[in-house]
Amino acid sequence: MYFDAKEFGKRLHDVRTSRGITQEELAVRLGLASKQHVSRMENGERSCSIDLLIELSCILHVSTDYLLGRTDDPTPP
Repeated sequence: MYFDAKEFGKRLHDVRTSRGITQEELAVRLGLASKQHVSRMENGERSCSIDLLIELSCILHVSTDYLLGRTDDPTPP
């Protein structure tokens, strides 16, 4: 299995928008300098660290496996 940045970005975008969270709000919650980082992740132009992946899953209430495309079940364990 490999990291698919496009699939990760699509899932990140879909979950974020379904939760009603803007890119800017997510960037602030993650402690990022700008929403551009979130935008680049959603567009598959940028990956993320393990720490950022864990923070994303906590903020969005989904499993890391879902964001990584390893399961279609977003429910966290």
